Amino acid sequence: MTYATDDQRWAAIERRDGGAVGAFFCAVKTTGIYCLPSCSARPLRKNVSFYETAVEAVAAGYRACKRCKPA
Repeated sequence: MTYATDDQRWAAIERRDGGAVGAFFCAVKTTGIYCLPSCSARPLRKNVSFYETAVEAVAAGYRACKRCKPA
C-alpha cells in the first residue's frame, strides 16, 4: 500500500499498520517525539506531522520514541 497522503498515513497510524514501517515517520508536537506508524502511542491527529525519514524528524527537533524505538 502507498502512503502518499496525510489521510492515508493517519489511517495507517490508527490501524497500527506494521506494513507502513519504513514508509514514513510520525511526529507529535506536544511530546516532541517521532514514532513508527505501528507505535502503540495514541496521539491526537491535530498534533501529528509526517516525515519521510527519521533524519528529517530529528532535523525538525524531534527525538526518537522510547516505546517503539524508530531510530
